[in-house]
Amino acid sequence: MTNSPLTAPLETATDLVASKLLTPELAHAVLSSLTRPWPLFLLATLLIVSFLGLRKVGAFRRLGQTKAERRHQYNQKRSRADLELIRSMVPLENPGRVFAYLRKVDPYRFEEMILSELERRQIKVTRSRRYSGDGGIDGQFFHEGELWLIQAKRYSNLIKPDHVWTFEAICQRSRARGLFVHTGKTPKRLRSMDRQCGLVRIISGQELLKLFAGHAVSLEPSQPQPAEETTRARDARARDWAAFGPDRERPTSPGKFH
Repeated sequence: MTNSPLTAPLETATDLVASKLLTPELAHAVLSSLTRPWPLFLLATLLIVSFLGLRKVGAFRRLGQTKAERRHQYNQKRSRADLELIRSMVPLENPGRVFAYLRKVDPYRFEEMILSELERRQIKVTRSRRYSGDGGIDGQFFHEGELWLIQAKRYSNLIKPDHVWTFEAICQRSRARGLFVHTGKTPKRLRSMDRQCGLVRIISGQELLKLFAGHAVSLEPSQPQPAEETTRARDARARDWAAFGPDRERPTSPGKFH
C-alpha cells in the first residue's frame, strides 16, 4: 500500500524522532511548514529580495575580488583625493610642499595619481591590472593615433638611468612612445635633447608641477628658446598656456594634452 503525500512525511518524521535524529519540537516545526506553506513562501521571498539587493549594490562583485584588485580600487579612489589636495596647495607657488607630499605617498598611489590626472584631462587611459609583473607599464593611451605607454616612478633623489633604458626598450618592442613621470631629479645626460626627442618623454620638476596645477603640458620636449625671442613674447606664450586648463574649452594643439 502506497503512502499518501501527507502520511509519508509524517511517518518519516516519526522514524527520525524514534531514532533520536530529530527532536519532537523540530519534527513538529517541519510538519507544520509542510501543512502550512506560507512560512516557506515568505522565507523564499525574503531570500530572493535579499539576493537581488546585495547584487544591486555589488556585494557579490566585491566578494569575488582578489586582494590585489581591492588594493587597485582603493588606490584609484585615493588618487583622486590626492589630486584635489595637491591642487589646493597651488603647486607652482609651493613646489617644496608638493614634492615633500609626493615623496611620502605610497608609490602605487603615485602611479594612480598620474593616470587619474590624465583621465581628468579627458584622455582615455587603460590601466594595468596589477602592480607587479606588468613589465613596468602602469598604463597606456592613444594620442593623435599614436600609442603611448606610461611609467610613473616615485624617487627622493636622482633617478636611475637603467629604469629609463629598460622602459625605452619596452616602448621599442611595443612600437610605442613612452611617458616617464617621476618625482626625483633627472641626470643631465637624460635631460639632453637626444633622450627627450626619442621614444621616451620625461616629465618631472617644473613640468610635473604644471601637470598637477592643471596647465597644458606638451608631449614634445621643450625646445631651447631662440636668442632673438623677447621676454614679452615668452610671457605672452606662458599666459596662453595658463589660459587653457583641463576644465575649460580651448583649441586643440598637436603634441599636447590639456
